[in-house]
Amino acid sequence: MNEYKTDEIKKLVAAKIKDFKGDTPYTKIAEKCNTTAARISDVANNRIDCQLSTFIEIATGLRKSPKELFDILFDFDEYFNELDKS
Repeated sequence: MNEYKTDEIKKLVAAKIKDFKGDTPYTKIAEKCNTTAARISDVANNRIDCQLSTFIEIATGLRKSPKELFDILFDFDEYFNELDKS
């Protein structure tokens, strides 16, 4: 049986957002984009899924490209191989 690792990947992306955030308050990030501090916090703490537009806004607020937020330590090739075995 295949095990999808969506939750694991979401946690890694959330951690990446928090890493880029550092000590910057969510309100300061929200001032630089079109989303709320509460929404950024919810995504960074993996409490909600977000739409692509929200993800782009968070990247904008952090002054990072969305690609940088997805630059996580996860072996997608191994994961895909596991999925394709069954």
